[in-house]
Amino acid sequence: MIADPIADLRSTTGSLISVYAQRPAPGGFSALLADLLRPIRDRADQMDRRVAKAVRFDAERIHRLGDRFEMGSAPGYAVFASEGDGIFVIEQLAHEVANVAMIGPRPYMRPLRAAPRGLRSGVLVADHGLARAFIASGGVIAEIGEPLRADIGKPNYGGFAGYDEHVVRSRAGEATARIWKMAGQSLLDAHQGRPLDYVALGGQGETIDELARSLHPYLARLPRVDFPANPGGVSLQAIRAELAGYDDEIRRRRQGDLAGRLCDVARSGGNAVLGLGATLDAANTQAIDTLVVAGDFARSGSMCQVCSHLTRVGGPCQVCGSPMFEIDDVVAATMEVTINSGGNVHQIEVASLLDIDGIGALTRFPVAL
Repeated sequence: MIADPIADLRSTTGSLISVYAQRPAPGGFSALLADLLRPIRDRADQMDRRVAKAVRFDAERIHRLGDRFEMGSAPGYAVFASEGDGIFVIEQLAHEVANVAMIGPRPYMRPLRAAPRGLRSGVLVADHGLARAFIASGGVIAEIGEPLRADIGKPNYGGFAGYDEHVVRSRAGEATARIWKMAGQSLLDAHQGRPLDYVALGGQGETIDELARSLHPYLARLPRVDFPANPGGVSLQAIRAELAGYDDEIRRRRQGDLAGRLCDVARSGGNAVLGLGATLDAANTQAIDTLVVAGDFARSGSMCQVCSHLTRVGGPCQVCGSPMFEIDDVVAATMEVTINSGGNVHQIEVASLLDIDGIGALTRFPVAL
């Protein structure tokens, strides 16, 4: 994610260009940038002559980056430019974003704010003789410590009345329980240091259920997913592939739960608001604890450059009387105001009751409407 100093950039003339470009097919960066910047060039025709000249200069400078981006390897790039304010910043992106270009008094951060938070999971892959523990976060898989091995004895039991077999099996079971407990403790330590979002267990058949019963209660209460695996042959790439779908599933489930809770609280008269107007009021009073936006819902509006007051209409600021800047996406500005006041932002992609209103928020206190 781009560092917060980018979010602090300002343009006194409202001419800060923000461009996000996802890597296209080979040779397509220049055409993509030209297409994204065309509306910006058209907007310059409506500006003061001096500002318009600076905007066209910035647009051309960004367009010339096409060849440079082609030679890079990042999934995408973000560029922030305002020649009049001495701003020209290029950032490589670690993940794909929507292609978009905006111009205004502040950087357009929504493509980054809308990116889903990477989930953190604990992975335990085991059979009766081998246990391995991993932590997965943001697509990066790291093994915790060395693989743990248990001496489960030889399969060719002998002895009078099966007594030796009983002893060997008992000792093998104790050895297995010991390595499972040690591997589980590794995950518990990681969870207590930084909470896990879910636990993934890899194994064969009934082994997974036995493994689950060995988990500490703190881990057992977390969401759990299972997948078939052989601990001796499983690779980091295989674990990553298994978890990718589970991350999406858990994220969708959480999004649906959050949207449902927001709508329930708002319609029962609790500390929540629905709809853009009410959400802007909540943002202006720094009341938002959790902002929730349905998909790409967006509306135009205005923002005060001095006090950051947000509204759907123009004219002088209702709070300080300063001029307002027109902005194409007042929802994006609401995200920034929410984050700056210590709140959380979620853009959800699942269908829910929130689709009716487009936006809403859980608030810290009641908001007068």
